[in-house]
Amino acid sequence: MLDYIDGKTLKELFKGAYVYLSNKEEEINKLNVFPVPDGDTGSNMVYTLKFAVNESEKASDDINEILNNLSRGALLGAKGNSGVILSQIIRGFSKQLMDHEKISTKDFADALKNGSVTAYKAVMKPIEGTILTVSRECADEAIRLSRIKDFKPFFEGIVKAALKSLNRTPELLPLLKEAGVVDSGGKGFLTILTGMFEVIKGNNIDIIQSEVVDDVRLCINKDINYGYCTEVLVKSHKSMIDELRGKIENLGDSLIVVSDNDLIKIHIHTNNPGIIIEEALKFGELINVKIDNMKLQHEDTASIKGKPLKKYGILAVASGEGIKDIFNKLGCDIIIDGGQTMNPSTQDILKGIENINAENIIVFPNNKNVIMTCEQAMNISKKNIYVIQTKSFNQAVSAIININYNDDVHDVVKKINETIENVQTIEITYSIRETQINDKVIKKGDILGFVNGKLIEIGNDYNKVAEKLINSMVTEDTSIITIYYGNAVHKDDAQRLAEKIVFDGDIDIQNGGQPLYYYTISVE
Repeated sequence: MLDYIDGKTLKELFKGAYVYLSNKEEEINKLNVFPVPDGDTGSNMVYTLKFAVNESEKASDDINEILNNLSRGALLGAKGNSGVILSQIIRGFSKQLMDHEKISTKDFADALKNGSVTAYKAVMKPIEGTILTVSRECADEAIRLSRIKDFKPFFEGIVKAALKSLNRTPELLPLLKEAGVVDSGGKGFLTILTGMFEVIKGNNIDIIQSEVVDDVRLCINKDINYGYCTEVLVKSHKSMIDELRGKIENLGDSLIVVSDNDLIKIHIHTNNPGIIIEEALKFGELINVKIDNMKLQHEDTASIKGKPLKKYGILAVASGEGIKDIFNKLGCDIIIDGGQTMNPSTQDILKGIENINAENIIVFPNNKNVIMTCEQAMNISKKNIYVIQTKSFNQAVSAIININYNDDVHDVVKKINETIENVQTIEITYSIRETQINDKVIKKGDILGFVNGKLIEIGNDYNKVAEKLINSMVTEDTSIITIYYGNAVHKDDAQRLAEKIVFDGDIDIQNGGQPLYYYTISVE
């Protein structure tokens, strides 16, 4: 009979949970509502729990020390939404058990309950039918079962409750039911409890030899071929945009020219800002001019550490060499590898933030599964950080182009949010399994077209799917279309796509190099 848990046993429970979860990582990854190749819930939960377990192994057998290390490790190691929620469950669990010399079933049940409550509070809009539901219903059953003193039947009951709750998730989330899957985060939580139960029963779990790898790569803006970041706002009709671009496109790099009715904005890195201004004057009245000496800024940043050297700093999360190069040319201070299937951890984001010397740091997660991680890093850091709710990198590109670095921070953030609201995003990828969503029958290998995260089109040719979606979205208010082609697409394919679009305005083609997605397209 095991009627209490001491510090040594607590360590073993979490270690067993980690190993058991690792064995189920790919199984959990495949439980994705949309059958696209970006399922990473299992990987994110494994990474988060491994980080927590590694920290707990550094502690003595004192329960308080173990709990502190578990909580901090989970917080810093959290990856993706599932990892952040798991870190909050562990945080609430640990807080409830502080100052206990040993843990009874009642103590454990109260800790599960507090973990669930903490996780719910961390999510702005909790959704039932997810890991939140499974943790809550499991905790409620644990409270009812806490009269049982022996951990073995107690754990058997809470594992059964978690399984029952998990099997109910499709009834709470219609998308899960239609896709024929249970919630992946809930499955991960059940797997963690099952791993603990195996330890309680005295069973050995084969240890998977895997180490937490700090795989984040920070890309710091260093290579400067052109010395002056030049931005010009000229009052001129948008019909003049192509002619203006042609006049200046050979005068530097990182050229971006966008229009909004009677205004054209130029962004270019050049060694001759005066010529840029002269050319712009030929097209209309100058509204605003901004010139920054990038080499001087870089030297100042390199020579002075720990001081807010400039008003704004930017951190962006991105995958794909083309996308990272675009962010680099736009002047982002830190670019962190991340996106679909490779979410950065809270610690990764914190490292990036610490490498930025600025009064205000603007963070672009660029993926819905990275937003919570960035917000968690923001809450830990003492710096003045603004996390923008970008769900795709193209939103961030448009936002950064339109930043006026002389404005007050609140005006800057307001303008950024207004910009991303006007960016419509098309994503083209492929299906990895057969399923049915919104009455659409999907076969493995089908080309899938998403608009602002919603599945709209299914086909067998990525160019045709993209063409149909773009043409359906173009309106008289559309001013620019930007096509970012992925690493599986040739530039000629992207050019052919552009030629099929019925649109009189500007169509820009960029090599994004993004994995998994053939195209990411902005319609603004």
